[in-house]
Amino acid sequence: MQRTRQLLFTAFRDIARQKRFAAITIQDITDRANVNRGTFYLHFADKYMLLDAFVREDFQRVLATSLPATTCWDRQSLHLLICTLLEHFEKKYQHQKHIPVAIAPLIEQAIHGELTTQLLCWLQQGAGHQANRQIPLETIARITGWAIFGPIIQWSQEESIISVEQMSNAILLIVLDGVERLVPDALI
Repeated sequence: MQRTRQLLFTAFRDIARQKRFAAITIQDITDRANVNRGTFYLHFADKYMLLDAFVREDFQRVLATSLPATTCWDRQSLHLLICTLLEHFEKKYQHQKHIPVAIAPLIEQAIHGELTTQLLCWLQQGAGHQANRQIPLETIARITGWAIFGPIIQWSQEESIISVEQMSNAILLIVLDGVERLVPDALI
């Protein structure tokens, strides 16, 4: 099963280098992977689910190869995570918009989902079980994920004079210290 899935991923990646996503068909993918359509549908409902799984698996691989297994919710781990993502997306987009508008939200949603899962795991490792917690950990992870990922994706697709280290430090400072502490006179 895993081998077939990898064949489908490889076929999809190869075809996506030659065709727009909208033009890719299930038949294109199955022909390239040398599997039948029924086999494709055992793994994915459609090409959108394939795209989602492909992006999520790629993102998990990036994290697995870049972060030590012992990471947790602390300043050092968050800094490493942010730097890893900045470097990954800088290589991928080279400060230009490359994602077709039609699939950008799908890709961003998949990446944000994986990032949120990673952050939630870290939060759960360090947090006690407070029944009276003001904000659920899932909400904290989701909001923090966007606070990290939003600036990274924008920075990686725009011309920038801010280095990876400067951007990483800015994101980390805002995520951990918050706007109110950094700009106390902004709140009236």
